[in-house]
Amino acid sequence: MENLTKEQIEQKKEQLKKLMQEANALREELAAVGAWPLDEDDLDNVAGGLILPRLS
Repeated sequence: MENLTKEQIEQKKEQLKKLMQEANALREELAAVGAWPLDEDDLDNVAGGLILPRLS
């Protein structure tokens, strides 16, 4: 794992915050049109067709 400076860590935290806001806005938009939650086929396509273990 690479060592990050305090400035780089803060930049990454800010980037993560912005990405989380974008993801939440997308989820809300999808939910508003009845397309949320995503179905399993959509999730498989997003994962590139990888078989991922299901968390139960």
